Amino acid sequence: MRFKQWWWLLLLIPIITYIGARFDAPLYTEPVAQVEQIQTGKSHREIDSNQNTDQLTTQHVTARLLNGSRKQIKLTNTYSASGALDFPLRVGAQIFVSKTKAGYQLKDEKRDTVLLTVAAGLLVIMALVLRRHFWVTFASLLVNTGIFVLAVHVDISNQQANVWFIFSGLAILFTVVTAAFIVGLNRLMLIISGATIAATGLAVGLGYLILSLTQYRGVHLETVKYVTQAPQLLFFVQIVVGALGAVLDVSSDIAVSVYPQANSAKQSFEHGMAIGRAVLGPLIGVLMMIFIAGTFTESVLWLRNANSIAQTVEWVMGLGLAQTIISAFGIVLAVPITSGALALIKQVTA
Repeated sequence: MRFKQWWWLLLLIPIITYIGARFDAPLYTEPVAQVEQIQTGKSHREIDSNQNTDQLTTQHVTARLLNGSRKQIKLTNTYSASGALDFPLRVGAQIFVSKTKAGYQLKDEKRDTVLLTVAAGLLVIMALVLRRHFWVTFASLLVNTGIFVLAVHVDISNQQANVWFIFSGLAILFTVVTAAFIVGLNRLMLIISGATIAATGLAVGLGYLILSLTQYRGVHLETVKYVTQAPQLLFFVQIVVGALGAVLDVSSDIAVSVYPQANSAKQSFEHGMAIGRAVLGPLIGVLMMIFIAGTFTESVLWLRNANSIAQTVEWVMGLGLAQTIISAFGIVLAVPITSGALALIKQVTA
């Protein structure tokens, strides 16, 4: 009965968040304006050398500054029908602008209202579903986020030196902290953490060995995303951090299911392997779908600009596919490692 009385209050949180974000313009130092009027000019068609067509439209916008002088301003916005690098404005939209000698120019749309409202809605759904467990999950997210921000700060402060050690330590901390929030500070936490770290380390080592033997053929580390640091090192750091969640999921599923049961060492190993086989397919499938979703739009762009499928796969999908395969190594290795660790504990404590 008590739950029914306060869950209505939770539903007010996204509404309050939306209202607060809608009127938070004075908190920004850069100019924020709200669109009041739009006059749309004629559209014209453009065709590139690969016969791709697009429609360009110019908008003459009247807006009012929401911070600072709150005066009325005028600017223009040209957007394409494809929306690849731009977007149309609508009346009521809030935008960031920059002042120039000629007047004001559009910088970007102010999206914090949508983002914060969605985040608040997610937290409300988590609270309604998880109830008392929500606080543990939320605390885990906050702690892991804080650790990640700290690691990035240390990396930048050290002028990008010792990147591997910084983010390897980050991965270990992620694992231990998350396992502690899942099962508490006990032997089961050590089993989950140890199996996760061992499986991830072996997967990265195996991936490094294979890529070294093949001399990284088909894997182009010189792509733009990796120009800020040593590309090879950053590539493997991303694999470690990216694979950690899925490997931890497998290890915790097996350990939590098998450890409390009064089985022999052999039965514990067999039970753990059976659970692992059941979850391997869906987890690897999820990894593949995340990879496809991350490269889909760029792949379409490459194909539309007269690049072959082979070129697109090699240059757009190569890195992501390699990361997915190495992460899958970790998921697969987590099953026998976790099952073996549980069997060993059962045998020692028998």
